[in-house]
Amino acid sequence: MKSSKLEKIQKEDKLYLFQNYGNRLPVCFVKGDGSYLFDQDNKRYIDFFSGIAVTSLGSNNAALSRALHTQVDKILHSSNWFFNREQIEAAKLISELTFPGKTLFVNSGTEANEAAIKAARRYGKSIAPEKYEIISFSGSFHGRTFGAMSATAQEKIRKGFDPLVPGFRFLPFNDIGALKKELESNNKICAVMTELIQGEGGIKIADSQFITQLEKLCKKHKVLLIIDEVQTGAGRTGQFCSYQHFGISPDIITFAKGLAGGFPIGALHAKDAVAPLLEPGSHGTTFGGNHFACAAAAAVLKELKKKSFMEKVQKNGDFIRNHITKLKAKGSCITEVRGMGLHIGIELNRPGMDMVKKALEYGLVINCTSEKVIRIMPALTISPGTIKEGLAIFDRLIIEEGNKS
Repeated sequence: MKSSKLEKIQKEDKLYLFQNYGNRLPVCFVKGDGSYLFDQDNKRYIDFFSGIAVTSLGSNNAALSRALHTQVDKILHSSNWFFNREQIEAAKLISELTFPGKTLFVNSGTEANEAAIKAARRYGKSIAPEKYEIISFSGSFHGRTFGAMSATAQEKIRKGFDPLVPGFRFLPFNDIGALKKELESNNKICAVMTELIQGEGGIKIADSQFITQLEKLCKKHKVLLIIDEVQTGAGRTGQFCSYQHFGISPDIITFAKGLAGGFPIGALHAKDAVAPLLEPGSHGTTFGGNHFACAAAAAVLKELKKKSFMEKVQKNGDFIRNHITKLKAKGSCITEVRGMGLHIGIELNRPGMDMVKKALEYGLVINCTSEKVIRIMPALTISPGTIKEGLAIFDRLIIEEGNKS
């Protein structure tokens, strides 16, 4: 029987909101506790999605909650015309967790990538007027504003918004030969922009050889290397950033999603040589880097910096992947299991949206992307017991799917 509370919510949603998100899943979450969510009727769900890898410390994390309550009683916003201690603290922590450099705070991942695109074009034009093109790769996702969307090599994201921003070239993901050929024949390239694990593209991981050669080619041709860590950063893969698994040193990295544990924030972090490209007046934001957002980010970063934190992320991620790999071996509808840390993709031999809906009925929150890839991205703080509880439901779903075959 359909909830009367939910019916009212659905009716008002259609009445007052743009319907650009299509048919939302039939639940309205009203509170959370760790890796559990509760809906309008107080039904409990195990959260294996964390709001698209956003609530990195789960719901009502004690350290984050203390920081936010403290900050809300002090100051929320004062403008970037003034110094901001919370900005400085968060930026310092990012440098300590990545590489020495400068940080620019914005409000989202797409804004961070817009800023990176502007910095890259400034860099290219400092060398030659025609050096403004940026390479990205098939299956990529960098955001939905015009610059970030123009850098996104997915037709479904770009469709209907022509003319897009010029100056972007798309190459096959993991094809180092195509990249080498382009860089050797085209002197207009100023930067290469890539995810190392394509989240919206289906948790597709770049080959380690492709990544190391990519860095070498960028250095050889004096092209900036921009790593989009919006979904993979802030500890999601078991390192603070995905690039740290591969021993490379990008010029620019971009963050958002889990950086502030659920509060909107984005960031561009760049090497010291890159930062002067965005000189005074070249870029800015009203809300970006406000006291509240940066206090949230600093609280999250302090947790991620703790010695054993990343080890637990890796251990829990290994446990989930191993468990689901055993399901695959039993001849289920699973064709491949891939990922790093708690950034996991399970490719099916059929569309996965029905499984997402059925999981919700059983009290498990998962996601499907690229039509057939189930994404599991729980809070980085999820306990082994909650993981096992969620996997028991997932097992049931896979068995039921197998019985349909």
